[in-house]
Amino acid sequence: MPVLLFDIDGTLLQSNGVGRRCIESALERVVGGTLDTSDVSFSGKTDPQIFRQILTAAREAGLDVSDLDDAHGAFGDVYRNLMRECLPTAHVEALPGAVDLVRRLAANGVPLGLLTGNLRELAYAKVGRIGLGEAEFPFGAFGSDAEDRNALPAVAVERAGRALGREVDPAEVVIIGDTPLDIACARAGGCVAVAVATGRYGMDELGGADVVLDSLESFSLEALSA
Repeated sequence: MPVLLFDIDGTLLQSNGVGRRCIESALERVVGGTLDTSDVSFSGKTDPQIFRQILTAAREAGLDVSDLDDAHGAFGDVYRNLMRECLPTAHVEALPGAVDLVRRLAANGVPLGLLTGNLRELAYAKVGRIGLGEAEFPFGAFGSDAEDRNALPAVAVERAGRALGREVDPAEVVIIGDTPLDIACARAGGCVAVAVATGRYGMDELGGADVVLDSLESFSLEALSA
């Protein structure tokens, strides 16, 4: 039976810009200035990668980012606190088929986890808004584990093995996401890539995956062995 690792944003749910709003607020609090991030894509990136990208752009724009590493740490702390405040009332909605699929798979004993660029605490806070949590996703890998998303499959495989009490082969792990970076992450980890076109990218742009779906309503374990 495969081990399934789900991305969150654009795959399981949409949080309708709460993360971007908190990123921009965090920047203002940390460096005392604002930056238009509307042209910056966050899709498929880890939170720490996004922090570094925004801070680098802020420094290039003349804002006060004299020590990037110090600012990076402060940015993460402020962002986490802002998200804690904003997530409970943010407009978060499950994507088609996501909750039913996860609950059905979990009830049938399929090992499920998360592989996401979100910080661990915020990952579970987000899925909690659609009625899911550690009961369905007892293990995973998160942006708080590594800034490089491609390093996360190895972390998730090790944790899956501990949770299941057996060695897990990366080739039996399926990474389900909505961006080309999710596909690249699966490839880097020696895992199967399933892409779902419920985020910013269409099915044609996700053609590098082993399986491409229009939504999680179309997901089946049988398709993985086809």
